Amino acid sequence: MSEEHPNATAYRRAADAFRVGDIGAIESLVDASVVWHVPGRHRRAGDIRGRDALLAWLKGLAPLGFWLREHDVFANDLHVCALSYMGARREGLEIETRVVSIFHFRDGRQLERWFFPENADAWDKIFDASW
Repeated sequence: MSEEHPNATAYRRAADAFRVGDIGAIESLVDASVVWHVPGRHRRAGDIRGRDALLAWLKGLAPLGFWLREHDVFANDLHVCALSYMGARREGLEIETRVVSIFHFRDGRQLERWFFPENADAWDKIFDASW
C-alpha cells in the first residue's frame, strides 16, 4: 500500500481539527486568500473569501449541529478530492447527504474548495437554522 499524498494528509488534519473545534490548526492549513464556494439556497450559501471569513463561517456551524465524516480522500500535487458524509443533528432534525469536495492546494495549504452535495434539499436543511 502506498503512502497517502501530503495534500490528502493536510486535508485530513483540517477535518480532524474542525471536529474538535481547533480553529487555530485550521488557520495554519488554509491560505490567507482561501475561497470556499458553498452551494445552496440557504443563508450560509455563497463564496466565503479569505481565511478570517472562513474561520468565522466555520465557528458558526457548531450551533447547527453540523458534522462530517470522510468516506475517502485522495490527492495529487494540486488537488484533493474528499468523498464525505455531511449532516446536522439538532432538535427536530437529523439529516445527512453525501458530498464530493474538490480542493485546490498549494504548498500544503487549501486555496479553494468546491462542494457538490448529492441531495440539494438535504444540504439546504443542514444549514437552514438561524445564525
